[in-house]
Amino acid sequence: MGIKIKYLGHSSFIISMNKTNILTDPYFNNDTRCSYKRLIDCALPLEKLPSIDTVLISHEHFDAFDIDNTNKLIKTHNPKIIAHQSVLNKINTDINSKVAIDEYEKKTINDISYFAHPAHHPTAFYPLSYVISNKKNSIYFAGDTFMTKEHDNIKADIAILPIGGKTTLDLISAVSVAKKIKPKYLIPMHYNTFDHIKQNPFSLKEKFEGTRYTVKPVVIAPGKEWTYK
Repeated sequence: MGIKIKYLGHSSFIISMNKTNILTDPYFNNDTRCSYKRLIDCALPLEKLPSIDTVLISHEHFDAFDIDNTNKLIKTHNPKIIAHQSVLNKINTDINSKVAIDEYEKKTINDISYFAHPAHHPTAFYPLSYVISNKKNSIYFAGDTFMTKEHDNIKADIAILPIGGKTTLDLISAVSVAKKIKPKYLIPMHYNTFDHIKQNPFSLKEKFEGTRYTVKPVVIAPGKEWTYK
């Protein structure tokens, strides 16, 4: 069975593998937050989500961890929550549903492994990125990060990387990271949600054309799904 990846917007995806739905960096709030006016709404409201088995959170910022809506989601879906302890402390759920993880730790749930890597996001307390894998395939979900030496050692079939810039990789540095990881497919995220992170994701294709790299960019529109077989 293939892997299905549905994009909700910003850094939120539903990754379906091993008959498990994994939600990354939940961000459902469409209201303006501080000076951040959301330009592209979340593609699915909470009440229309499929069953969510696991929630994977990279760090504590509002656009990666929408606290109020995450707590609502937990009451309805009762998922496992994987995150650093500092994030888990803010979640209203039974301790058995919380899975604390630190850098270089691996946790396995439903035959899916989550290996936490350091991320470089200076305004976050303890940012993480993750390699999500089953017996056949692996996905690198970068969270919010700049390029680091860590990327020299990460390998995955699919890399989901931020391209917005400002506080994360921009489009050019995301290409550089993809050249280090050498995934089969590159999926951009964390762009065009706010004015200051506007990028053209379709320009990724030309960055690899005519090079020795076989990375294939895949741009998923919010609300759409892509299947990796």
